[in-house]
Amino acid sequence: MAGRQYLTTGWCPIPVNIEKRPLVPWSEFQTRQPTEEELSEWFTRWPLAGVALVCGAISRLAVLDVDPRNGPGGAALAHRLPKTGTVRSGGDGHHHYFALHPGALVKKVSALLPGVDLQAEGACITAPPSRHRSGQRYRFEPGLGLGEVPLAGLPAVILDLVAIHRRRAARTAFPREPYTGERLTLEIVLARLDGVRRRGAAQWTARCPAHDDREPSLSVTTGTGGRVLLYCHAGCTFSEIRQALRDGVTV
Repeated sequence: MAGRQYLTTGWCPIPVNIEKRPLVPWSEFQTRQPTEEELSEWFTRWPLAGVALVCGAISRLAVLDVDPRNGPGGAALAHRLPKTGTVRSGGDGHHHYFALHPGALVKKVSALLPGVDLQAEGACITAPPSRHRSGQRYRFEPGLGLGEVPLAGLPAVILDLVAIHRRRAARTAFPREPYTGERLTLEIVLARLDGVRRRGAAQWTARCPAHDDREPSLSVTTGTGGRVLLYCHAGCTFSEIRQALRDGVTV
């Protein structure tokens, strides 16, 4: 039984139907694992049930849920994700499994990018060998299954995207007043950035001040009339970068 294998791994399995809905009230299983007796009872009662894993602290597990039908975000991230446990979902997407540190609290994030969700605290994810309503089964990709590859930790790019998402959510809840003060010149911008490096004539890279940037992801250059151009490769908007520079803070 797959559920027993997941339980032995230290994860928290629960039964789900073909629509991916839990067949048992599962809030308590966000804080405790089921017993082997409970697993046996569930899958005896529902022999055709699929299995899902409760994400978050109870399983020390976060899953990047990539569905290309909902957007191209997964393709943009593919080359930046480390090798880790990976499932091909029944809908031909991918689930990338990442290990959480003991005690880490990472909340789920919907629409981290178009077609990409982060399933973590407060979420569960359908796992192999469950059957999708399309008729296909969830399955680990060759060489990336349980015991075949160690789970990587959440990569910096995902942590950065989570920080950006939280900042945007906070700004939506608590909008700022329009700024009418100083004009940000190139000299002011470069002086307020960290990790500045010149990359060419009138081109620099630096750590983005609008998110917790662990690797320089901000490009700085100048345009017509000396206008400062800022581009964050992690996804921060120009307005977010400009506001962080004017506040003089790094999130």
